[in-house]
Parts: sequence; C-alpha cells; structure tokens
Amino acid sequence: MKSSFTSIRRFRGHFLCVLCALCCSILLCAKEVESEGRAAGDQTTAREQALADALREAVRVGVGVDVASTSKVSDFALDYDRILSAAFGHVKTYKIVSSGLGKDGIYKVKVKADVQPGTPGAKDTLALRQIVLLKGAPRVSIKVEDQIDGAAGPTSYAQGIMEQTGRELQLNLVDIGTARTQETKMASRDEILGNDKVAKLRKADISQKADFLIEGKVVARYVGQQSSYGSLPQHVFSVGGELRAIRPETGEIVATAALPGTERVESDLESKEMAARDVIQKVLAGTGKTSNIFNKILARWVTETDLGAIKRLEFTGMSSEDWQKLQAAMKDTDKISAVWPREFDAQGISNLDIETRLDNPGIESVVTTSTENRYATDRATDNLIAFKPGTPAKNSWWPW
Repeated sequence: MKSSFTSIRRFRGHFLCVLCALCCSILLCAKEVESEGRAAGDQTTAREQALADALREAVRVGVGVDVASTSKVSDFALDYDRILSAAFGHVKTYKIVSSGLGKDGIYKVKVKADVQPGTPGAKDTLALRQIVLLKGAPRVSIKVEDQIDGAAGPTSYAQGIMEQTGRELQLNLVDIGTARTQETKMASRDEILGNDKVAKLRKADISQKADFLIEGKVVARYVGQQSSYGSLPQHVFSVGGELRAIRPETGEIVATAALPGTERVESDLESKEMAARDVIQKVLAGTGKTSNIFNKILARWVTETDLGAIKRLEFTGMSSEDWQKLQAAMKDTDKISAVWPREFDAQGISNLDIETRLDNPGIESVVTTSTENRYATDRATDNLIAFKPGTPAKNSWWPW
C-alpha cells in the first residue's frame, strides 16, 4: 500500500513538473510587441490595410515571420485581407493603442499584440474561422444566381455552395426571404391587435436584416461530352461569372470577385445536371474567389470591431454654417478618429461619413450640441443615421 502512495506522489510530482514546463514554454513562446501600420488615407480600404500592416509588423517583430511571404501575397493593397487572416495564426490577443487619420493624409494604427510562432500555412477556412471565433460573426445574406445552358429548370447550385462555405466559417447566415415572410406574419398580428402604424412599418420592409449581402451570377455553358485517349466521356462546360459583397444600408461595394471565363471544365459525373453543379463548385473553389469574398467581409468586420464603425450621417436642409460647425465638432471629439465629408446640399441631403467608437446616442449628442439642437434623429441603423430639422425629444432612443 505504501508503495502505491509513493507511486501516486511520484506521478503527481512528474505531472506538475511537466505542467509547469509546458506553461513556462508557452509563456516563453508568447511575446508582447508594439507595432504600427500605415496606409494612404484616401483609399476606401485604408483602415483595413493599416490594421493588416500593424499585425503583419507585430508578427515580424515578435516571431520573425513575414506573413506576406508565407501567404504568397504579391500586392499588399489588393490582398491585405489575406495578410490579416494569416496574422491571426500568430497573433493570439491584441488591443488598439491608437488609430486615426493624420494631417499628412496617412491612416495609422498602433497595436500592442501577444504573438507566438503559431501554425504558418494554415488553411484559409481555418484562418477565417479563427477570426469569427475571436471577433464574432456578421449577419450575411447570399443571393447568387445560376444560368446553365440546357438545364431542365432553374438551379441554385452556386447559392448552395456559397452557403456551405459560410456555414463552415460559422457565419451568421440570414435568409432575407424567410425573414420577410416572418415580418409579414407579424404585421398581420399587429393589424389584428390594432397596431396599424407598426403593421405599416413592417410591411414597408425598411428594417436592416443583414450586415453584408453577397450577390452575383455564375454562367455555365454546356459544351458537350468529350473523351480523351480512350477514357470515358466527360461532360464539359465553360464557366464564368461575378460575385460582390455589399453593405445593404449604404450600397457600398465592399468587395468584388470576377470569375475568369474557363473554357473547359470537365466532370466525370454521369448526370448532366450533377455535372453542372460539380463544375461550378470546381470553379468557385479552385479560383479561391469564394474565400476572397468572405476574406474581405471579415477584414471589414474585424476593422469595424477594433477601430470603430464607419457610420454615414445624413442631414436634410443643413445650412453651410452648421455643416462647418459639425465637422469641426466631430474632429475635436475623442472617440471620432476620422471625418469624411461626402456631399453637401443646403436645399437637399448632405452626407458625412465618420469613423467612431461612439454609439448612436453619443453621435446624436455631438450633432445636437454642435448645431444648438437644430437637428434630431429621424431613423437609424448600425451604419446609417438620418437627421431631420427639429429639437430632439427627451428619451427618444431605445437602449442600444
């Protein structure tokens, strides 16, 4: 019995030693670094590029790895999203020290990051899934059409393939058609209960149901059956198309992906219909265009989560004096790091884009103070706030 207790104590001792060694190894491998990223502020993706550059520099300083090289990126401005996702294989945690557009027109992001050697060369899906786990998932709706010559009826092969990729990434996929049907049912309930105004608002379909919309078309033309060197006949198609990701509330195009026209895509499947789906999947997966679209969406999502959202402020009938005062107030507000005046029309609608970590009530406070209560919020979504002339009502906001 005594020997058994002795063995147990020895086992515990060895276990604790191994555990301590493991913990020490992890702590020694992890390294905290500070780094800065930069990008020309006049580019629409300046924030994403600057953040990707900062995390890339953190990995280079911390573990001596250039993720631009390991991910085989040749054009940083175009493929910043791939660098960002590759950096998440090494960056375990990080926080934003500072960010904003400088007077020199350069957007700068400074980060403090914990980096480790990680697993270079991780698959795209794993890298993107890691981003979703760390930063949460945006609501994504997909509407991609097929056009297949000779098909017996309408198909939705590309739609299904894109949705499958979205599910693998653990994204929050939204079927807008189903959401609208449910809202129509709720409108009928409101009418029965006498809430006519709410019923009309539901039927108007003005609520924002998705953060991003992926739309596009894939065209497949049937070439025929061909065989090579005595092999069994294969169905052959030529395939092309285009995909794009959009911010529904502003119409901003976040990313585009042109599928290059491929003249000869073959399938061994006997059924012509299944062969069509097979070749569409090969083109979407083989060109990497599907992952590129999701890459760009997640790069935007991460950027907005860490640096603050880009919000569009819309004003009706704003005077030139208020327009100038508003911009000055925005630039002097701590949690507003960038201001982009887009359009001014004293007789119509003026638009101003800001990068901010303020919530919507906070933004309303800045607007009302700078214009001496001459404007009030009319309606708002996550990325668009419309203001109208008038004094804000007290407690006009729902809790955000």
